[in-house]
Amino acid sequence: MKIRNDAISGYIKPFFKNMKVYDERTDRDKKFFRQLYEMLVGGVAHLLESRRRQEVAATADVSGPVAQPRISNWQIIGKLIENAFFKTILPGFEKEASRSRRS
Repeated sequence: MKIRNDAISGYIKPFFKNMKVYDERTDRDKKFFRQLYEMLVGGVAHLLESRRRQEVAATADVSGPVAQPRISNWQIIGKLIENAFFKTILPGFEKEASRSRRS
């Protein structure tokens, strides 16, 4: 991330590993629709999990004024699908990050 003249630019890259959204033992006292919601979220997370690395990951560009930066929800959804089915997003910094430190 870079901040210059009250404007931010860069990206975020969240990773989730061993995600457990719903647990029948601990969630049995919750309301039915809450349990259903958590099962659905857990199912979607499992579907979007990278088969190779067993994690959910995405990257998203961040830009705009520091007070209200913009992030594209569609970009995040696309990257989640890409990570799950096509190209695994690896943890760590990209090559660009290492290049920008040298310059």
